[in-house]
Amino acid sequence: MNRKWKTFTLLTAVAALPACTAGGPPKPSAAEIRAHCDQLYTDQRLDPIRDKVVLPIAIGDPQPVDVLAKRVKATEQEKQAVLVLSSIFERCNEFAAKRVGEPPAYRATSNVHIVEGLADLYAGDISYGQFAKSLLYIGERDKLARQQLDDELKSREKWRILHDYNGN
Repeated sequence: MNRKWKTFTLLTAVAALPACTAGGPPKPSAAEIRAHCDQLYTDQRLDPIRDKVVLPIAIGDPQPVDVLAKRVKATEQEKQAVLVLSSIFERCNEFAAKRVGEPPAYRATSNVHIVEGLADLYAGDISYGQFAKSLLYIGERDKLARQQLDDELKSREKWRILHDYNGN
């Protein structure tokens, strides 16, 4: 009898596993990730560049005309803030990746271009306005790549239906 009870208990526990794991860990919301990143961007070391760069850095966000028109380059004090900004941008992306997984290739490429832009700003190769313009271009490329991927996924799903229908 004891053996039957153990078998019953084991089978009951195994049968209950899918119910426990079906949902998996709770998925973080975009709001949770955004709140964490917004908190990182409150760092006071960014104060020297707050009026020169739209914070937080977000792909595809519009850039105000006054920021686009800034033809000045980073001063030595502002360069330190640019380093902090680069670090915060990376930390925000790392936080998001830990919560939802690595970004798609097009977004990873966009992130690399932003870091390159920050490096150019730090080096004094570009002005704040040029950096803002680069963000616009990066955002547009990112949007087009995302649309292309969405279209490809829709197309693939259509072919999958046909494939299933034909039994191939």
